[in-house]
This record gives sequence, structure tokens and C-alpha cells, in this order.
Amino acid sequence: MDEKTLLALFDRFEKSGVAELKYSESGASFELRRKEAFAVTSVSAAPVAAVAVTHQEIPHTASPAPHAPAPAASAGSAAAGNELIKSPIVGTFYRAASPDAPPFSDPGKKILKGQKLCIIEAMKMMNALEAEFDCEIVKILVNNGDLVEFDQPLFEVKKLGA
Repeated sequence: MDEKTLLALFDRFEKSGVAELKYSESGASFELRRKEAFAVTSVSAAPVAAVAVTHQEIPHTASPAPHAPAPAASAGSAAAGNELIKSPIVGTFYRAASPDAPPFSDPGKKILKGQKLCIIEAMKMMNALEAEFDCEIVKILVNNGDLVEFDQPLFEVKKLGA
């Protein structure tokens, strides 16, 4: 399946009122499901259809940085007073723009509203995840280069200010 066909399908799906699309060609298949309300208040992202590649793994283009932290033991819940920032899409998690670039976020780093927290690569598209509020990174819950699922916790943060 070529990129032009794939992008045309995504465009038609986005403009249609269809809630779900399943497509298969030449051994590769995918499903698109419309998620009207993400219910993720800690993430800034436009509504995106969740994509699942079922028969063919798509390789990522960047390699994980060697300074990635180990995942936290408990990635399902935040400590009292902290919040979880979750993935708005399925994709590959990257802490930096390139393997030799400094990470966008580290534990203890203060992030202002609108600043990048990470990049999630989905279908060869790099999607920047930005903070919706001023916060301090308490824990990074996934490793650089990990495949993340929709609504998977990525960061435990402490909200700053009001």
C-alpha cells in the first residue's frame, strides 16, 4: 500500500461521518475508529483516529537515545496530588527530536503550558505532545523508543500554579 493511497483513505475517513473503517491490502491491514471525545484532560492534541496495524509492523526511523530512563514500577496510578499525562494516540514514544538532541523532559524539569513533552510517531508522522498546563515532571513512565497505546500513561506530573 503506497503512502498516497493511505493518506487519501485517512482524509476521506476524517471528512466522513463513518465511525469505523477496516482496510486490508497486500497483507497489510489497519482499522480506524473515531474517538470524538478523548477524555484526556492532561494532553493537548487535535482529535485523532486510533490506528492499529494488525499484520505488518512499521519500523520507526529514529533509534532510542541511550540515556532513556527505566519505566516506573507502577505506571497505572499517580501519587496523591499528582496527575498522569496519557498518550492521545498509538505510536512510538520519543523523548527528543533526534537521538543526539537533548530530551524535552526529564524528572524534576519544569514544563510550561504549550512546551513539548515528547514526540509520538504514528504512521511516519511525528506528533508533538504539548503540556496543557504548567507542571513539573515527577516520573517518565515509558522508555524512549517504546510503542505506546492510546490512553497509556506517559508522565506523572505535579501541576504548578493555580
